[in-house]
Amino acid sequence: MGRGFFVFLFSFCFIFSSFPQEDVSLVVESKYFSIYAYKNLDISYLLRRLNFEYLLHSQSLGSSSKDTRSLLADTLDALYLEVSDILDLHIYSYHGKIYLLRDKDSVSSVFFQYFGRSFPERSFYLHEKNSIYISCADITLGMLGHEIAHAIISHYFVVPPPAKIQEVLAGYVEYDLRKSTGTLSR
Repeated sequence: MGRGFFVFLFSFCFIFSSFPQEDVSLVVESKYFSIYAYKNLDISYLLRRLNFEYLLHSQSLGSSSKDTRSLLADTLDALYLEVSDILDLHIYSYHGKIYLLRDKDSVSSVFFQYFGRSFPERSFYLHEKNSIYISCADITLGMLGHEIAHAIISHYFVVPPPAKIQEVLAGYVEYDLRKSTGTLSR
């Protein structure tokens, strides 16, 4: 066995060792993302939470799991392009990972494994892994758009902007998506 095999095996074990409490596996590949999720994820429910009709306009939920997986891939790719348009930052060669975790505690557990401290939020983007970790129990289109904005911002600039600037830009993306979909609270 060659050196490349061991590097692959180590990388594979390291990535999935971050999820000891969940059975996380690849759900679907899209143009811009490899999408991983916990076992028994209800993709139809997730698509409704993400307001997929807003992004795909004429699509509808089918009955087969292949249809919902394709819709999920199309929805996340459309959201990526929408966020790119909002920021006016376009990286057509981008490909990252999204980990759809069960809940906020699962997100906190992954954060703790990387940083050794608790995390009270429902999602985060980790530039070093080019990965978004997000709670499916709390997911919204705006929240996922916010994290995708971090991914785009971090990859667009040679030197990523400071965290505060990124938060302002990602917050604007979330605001714009919520305003566009009519989910902005008054």
